[in-house]
Amino acid sequence: MKRLSGIFLFMLLLGGCAQVIAPTGGPKDITPPKAMDYTPENKSTNVQTNKIEITFDEYIQLKELSKQFIVSPPLKTLPVPIVKGRVLEIPLLKDTLQQNTTYTFNFGNAVCDLNESNPLKNFQYVFSTGPYIDSMSVHGMALDAFTHEPIKEGLVLLYSDMSDSTPYKKRPSYCGQTDDNGFYRIDNIKSGDYRIIAISKGSGDYFYHPYSQSIGFKSGLLSLSKSDTVNFFLCLEDQPKLQFIKAKAVDKGKILMIFNRPADSIVIRPVNIDISQPFKTIIQYSATHDSLNYWINYPDLDSLRFIVCHGYYPLDTAVVYNMPGHSNKKNKKVEKPLPITVNVNISEKSAYDYHRPFSMNFSTPVTNIDLSKISLLTRKDSIKLKQVSKASLYDLSLAPQKDLISDSSYRFVVMPGAFTDLFGATNDTINLKFKVEEQSYFGTLTLNLKFKNKTHYLVQLLGDQGAVSRQDTVNGTSSIFYDGLIPALYGIRIIQDDNNNGKWDGGNFLKNIQPEKVFYYPDKINIRSNWDLTPDDWKVN
Repeated sequence: MKRLSGIFLFMLLLGGCAQVIAPTGGPKDITPPKAMDYTPENKSTNVQTNKIEITFDEYIQLKELSKQFIVSPPLKTLPVPIVKGRVLEIPLLKDTLQQNTTYTFNFGNAVCDLNESNPLKNFQYVFSTGPYIDSMSVHGMALDAFTHEPIKEGLVLLYSDMSDSTPYKKRPSYCGQTDDNGFYRIDNIKSGDYRIIAISKGSGDYFYHPYSQSIGFKSGLLSLSKSDTVNFFLCLEDQPKLQFIKAKAVDKGKILMIFNRPADSIVIRPVNIDISQPFKTIIQYSATHDSLNYWINYPDLDSLRFIVCHGYYPLDTAVVYNMPGHSNKKNKKVEKPLPITVNVNISEKSAYDYHRPFSMNFSTPVTNIDLSKISLLTRKDSIKLKQVSKASLYDLSLAPQKDLISDSSYRFVVMPGAFTDLFGATNDTINLKFKVEEQSYFGTLTLNLKFKNKTHYLVQLLGDQGAVSRQDTVNGTSSIFYDGLIPALYGIRIIQDDNNNGKWDGGNFLKNIQPEKVFYYPDKINIRSNWDLTPDDWKVN
């Protein structure tokens, strides 16, 4: 008996020392939910109902429904789907459905299983209130007209009403939504003629809101007797009427003014200062001309009330308060203006690209330049500098009158008083020592272009972050040679400049004007040191 008790105790101790391992859950579930039953049945005809129920094989959830759920044709009130365990319920309001119409409920990837969020991709439910299911479809891509980036969550709208005002005032006959790649597809369309447009993401009311939404459109009608493909290039239309938006004081004597579209011939008329006192004003447009800096050197300016004019026509009045740099009237001491900030494209830490001129950018408008106070020196002598182009108020470019040598040291010197700005401030001394880059560091590119259409083209070599490194204008098939390229990856963009105004122009829906075409070389071009590259001929059109 004692022996049996000992054996029993030993087994208990042994069991207590054993490691307890939780059961594994098996492989991860990667299977999306599957629709098992529909009420009414999917692709039913002659449907009259106020509720749709779809039963799945597992518990479900809805993710980002507001971004992906769309009904085509649009209903007066978009239904709100409800999840009840494995059932997706879609309530419909009375008198919502039109007669003899095929409806497509697109859920995109919104339907997911409850545990792992596996999406049921491109899920659709279709039924007809008439005797048959319409079978026409249209699909394609929606891209930004200038960058060719995909339009995400854009709407593609079909109208059976052909009047010009329809997209602004009426709901579409059919609609679809673009995915993250800009792709769309609209199924179950009735055969016939339609006007078709694409608009960027908006408020969800299915109307086109110009100047806040981009638009792309097919110039002619879409005649659907079989499934078709329509691609869109979207752009933001220019507002026809120039409007002054706002003004803001940003620095001493500097006011930023913003407009609703590119502007020119802007005139600013101050109304609260003594015009008998001498003062100067300067207008500096931004690169896109939809804003400008207004500079004024009126002494001790605290606030400014002014009229904004487009040529001779007043646009608006405005006032800015608390101008920076205004001195306290109790403190009558006149402070010496801060020196001008001058940025020079020379670095003492890296070799200089001898293909470029010496460029200087100023923080304030410079009204006087003394070139005699700017020198390029070697150990033995000085090198004369010539002005590359007419100096502006904001920059100056100079080039040496002889070639620089890569194994020599140079010094770029700007003496005080070389530049005087609008407020009478001058620059401090600039003294930069640098060396010149070896010729073998650079590469070259020969670009052979072939065009189907003979018109004006802007050829742009794109550097870092899409910035335009070089630009050329050609009128047809041409060969362009780029010398002195820094080793890097480059892109090439070509703008079909049909109106020969030297820039890209967008489209206009009501005038049936498409955006000017833009072409991108399909691959990045890798420029290497001491390498001459000639890619295959590019047939642009």
